[in-house]
Amino acid sequence: ALAFLGARPAGRAPGCRSPAAHEKTHQWSVRMGSSEPGTAASAFVSARDGSFWRHGRPYRYVGANMWYAMLLDPGRLVRELDRLKALGVQNLRVLGSVEEVSDVSAQATPAVQSRPGEYDEEVLKGLDRLLYEAGSRGMTVVVLLNNMWQWSGGFAAYVSWATGETAPPMKVGASDEEWQAHQAFAIRFYALPAARALYYRYVRAIAARVNSFSGVRYTDDPTIFAWELANEPRPLEQVEAYRAWIDEAAAVVRASAPRHMVALGSEGPTPWPGYVRTSLLDDHKAVDYVAIHVWPQNWLWYDPTAAADPATLPDASGGLLGGAGGWAG
Repeated sequence: ALAFLGARPAGRAPGCRSPAAHEKTHQWSVRMGSSEPGTAASAFVSARDGSFWRHGRPYRYVGANMWYAMLLDPGRLVRELDRLKALGVQNLRVLGSVEEVSDVSAQATPAVQSRPGEYDEEVLKGLDRLLYEAGSRGMTVVVLLNNMWQWSGGFAAYVSWATGETAPPMKVGASDEEWQAHQAFAIRFYALPAARALYYRYVRAIAARVNSFSGVRYTDDPTIFAWELANEPRPLEQVEAYRAWIDEAAAVVRASAPRHMVALGSEGPTPWPGYVRTSLLDDHKAVDYVAIHVWPQNWLWYDPTAAADPATLPDASGGLLGGAGGWAG
């Protein structure tokens, strides 16, 4: 992953991919917050003047998307963390929850919540262990709280619990029609107060949790770099409800963990702007930084099985960074 930092600017087609999608090859982060470094809370990563700060100094890092970390057995977790540390990785992005959405959809197991408000303590101890082990290696961790996609339950699970309806199935190799059905079901989350309330109950519970290994409450743990509201949330036709949810969710997280940063988790610009309807600027007014996801293979920009002259590859940078040209690099 590559990170680019920038100052906050002034003011405020169906895209489908396999659940077994290729790894992201590029992530772009832009600082948008403005908290002071060098204070008593300087062990917590904060933001100022287009930079991350920690311990009164600019904080720069190499990160990895280790989404599955809390589900690993202790031995494998330690081995992978040691290897990442040796490679120079200092920041991890991990799942902070898994909801059971369906017994026919492809998803991670075991679930933290098989039913709303019922938490599997053994799975949560995996998150405790991860934070403890990462912190002991000087790493920081971005904790992901929800998901647009079914592979960790996410929006579809909350909608199902709130309405009693069964979520559309999403198996490996799902058809385009199945992807569309899933997205239509999942985005109902934004406008369903009961679904959002279940999510906020979990957010407050996890922020208040006391780590069973370190004895530190999550909200007091500087190992946590930030909380991401969800993985790749898409507004589609629910733009107004989507942005209202971002404002509301960011406020809940800030009230629950006031010393941590908040991120959205959006994939950002996509090849289908008229369908996905994300906005790099408008979607991120309530959070501290931007991180975008780029899928060159899934978006058909690059075929690794075909020999190609790099000079002939499409230049997507204008489309991805368009509208951000006024941000300082």
